Amino acid sequence: MGAMIGTTFGRYIIESKLGAGSMGVVYRARDLRLDRQVALKVLNQSFLSDPTAWGWLLREAKIACALNHPCICTVHDIGEEAEQPYIAMEYVEGRTLGSLLIPSGLPPALVRQYGSLIAEALGHAHERGIIHRDIKSANVLATPDGGLKILDFGLARRLRGDSQQHLATSTSSIDGIGPIVGTAHYMAPEVLRGERAYVWSDIWSLGVLIYEMTTGTLPFVGNTVFELTTAIMTSEMNPLPEGIPAYLDRVIRHCLSKDPSARYHCARDVAIDLTRRHRNTKANTSKNVTPTVKCLGA
Repeated sequence: MGAMIGTTFGRYIIESKLGAGSMGVVYRARDLRLDRQVALKVLNQSFLSDPTAWGWLLREAKIACALNHPCICTVHDIGEEAEQPYIAMEYVEGRTLGSLLIPSGLPPALVRQYGSLIAEALGHAHERGIIHRDIKSANVLATPDGGLKILDFGLARRLRGDSQQHLATSTSSIDGIGPIVGTAHYMAPEVLRGERAYVWSDIWSLGVLIYEMTTGTLPFVGNTVFELTTAIMTSEMNPLPEGIPAYLDRVIRHCLSKDPSARYHCARDVAIDLTRRHRNTKANTSKNVTPTVKCLGA
């Protein structure tokens, strides 16, 4: 794949490599027709002979194109060049949240800002019947202006039925039952048990990410995959450090309930609580009163 740097790929000139995953490689490229930079995702060579690979890439593009939100990366084009399928996406300057994390965690104001943006974007996807299934710090890009972009809808799936009311009140599953997919540290207990992913499985992953931003570490760890998955399914999360704002503590715990029905039922409620609790905390602190705000979506 390194040999592609400097070459022309259809209407795109490959400029540099941005990153790689298990199935695809992403390059920064220039669109010769529209004279703009794009992020070009192409399949790894090992998947080119897989008859399902084109369908995988096409499904990712279709799902991403169904979404229109400032915090979700936009797909511009999909095609095939020299029998190699590709997706051309919006090119975004920035760094992944994972690369920004420090051992002591990010400042609470930044956690609140980023957490709210991710929750709003997930809410937008959920209301359109789409579950991301791989929310993690490596799949969220922080931009220089303080914004965010959620990347990589390669594991995303559609729910059966996409109305907001349907999502809020039913236990609709994703289409089909397949192998467990995602990144183990961020996977909800019910998914690890082999159950189908729901909206609330994304909310669990969001809770893990908010915990990670707050502390610089992960809520569940293990020396082996077995130890890690056992901890996620049966153990309490690692204690939060003293001194974090009470509203962050409560939002994280609400997202990371082992019982899916006890989590937030709507990702947007996470954003509302992050903002509302912060305001209430400031107001109550000035009055020397401990805030008691009931979570939405309970």
